Amino acid sequence: MRQISTCFSFLMLCLLLCTDFIVAQPAGGRSGLNFLQLPAQAKSTALGANHMTISGNDPALFLQNPALLDSSKQDHVSVNLMPYLADTKFINLAYGKAVKRTSGTWAIGLQYLNYGTITETDASGNIMGEFRAADYGLSAGYGQTMGAFTLGGSVKLVGSSIESYHVYGLAFDWGGVFKHPRQDLTIGFVVKSLGFLKQNFTGANTPVLPFDLRTGITFKPKYMPVRFTGTIHHLNRFDMVYNDPGLFFTYAINGTRIPRKVGIAEKLARHLSIGAELLLDKNFKILLGYDHLKRQELRLYDAGGLAGFSFGAWLRIKRFEITYGRAQYTPGFGSSSLSVMMDLKK
Repeated sequence: MRQISTCFSFLMLCLLLCTDFIVAQPAGGRSGLNFLQLPAQAKSTALGANHMTISGNDPALFLQNPALLDSSKQDHVSVNLMPYLADTKFINLAYGKAVKRTSGTWAIGLQYLNYGTITETDASGNIMGEFRAADYGLSAGYGQTMGAFTLGGSVKLVGSSIESYHVYGLAFDWGGVFKHPRQDLTIGFVVKSLGFLKQNFTGANTPVLPFDLRTGITFKPKYMPVRFTGTIHHLNRFDMVYNDPGLFFTYAINGTRIPRKVGIAEKLARHLSIGAELLLDKNFKILLGYDHLKRQELRLYDAGGLAGFSFGAWLRIKRFEITYGRAQYTPGFGSSSLSVMMDLKK
């Protein structure tokens, strides 16, 4: 209990240090390079995308939280493939290596979102040719364990290219986790996408990075074959509600439209992602997740379906770990993710 109390004290101190920066962040939908918010591997997809305390040997976890870089990622390499919206493709590569000289674990990662080939036309609609578009991020991270605590940080060279127009910059992540020495319990936080962007064209405003401040917990009750994960994301912005005036309104007695009022409970719930791992065997798990913000933003007006829900499975075969994740966006539509991790030591 004393170690847990120390962890919470450290977390609150870090949150207070970030307060000045948090106030200046823009509202959702006004940031650039939002591919940085996509899950970097299938386990994150299956459990609800935002989690940053989940366990595993996949070095790509450092893209969720660099404090997850510990010795368990040594000499591991992984690849994640996710066919995304409108035939776009999201690819992630990662490799982790423990270095004795630094007493910590290093990792490198590549994130690449390919939008494919797009037809170029003039103002009249005449075809002039084709061009390509893509987002990319090249990351390097480091994590060091000190007793029950692991602290980590990463730097990312990020960019976006559409025809001859480019946005580029640097993004920094840093975080910490506490792993209980005797129980299956992890508590942590992460500050994601601090940094800056530049562009090679004249626009109204230079885009900003999708800053996100998260805290979470992962735990397994002693006698239950289930591990639970909960994450509170976007602590830097309380009101995450997009109240579309064309959809959500009522009428006053005189016929005037009145925007829908959203209660405090609903605003709080939109910051919450939850997940569960059903531990059926040491080499096989079923993964389930739910994100309330995604459900409320992506569900159809008159039907929710499985929007916001996700599921998947994890399988270990000798030195390989294979994970499949599926996230639902609207009724009948979603995206799948497949990750393969290989242990190079075996």
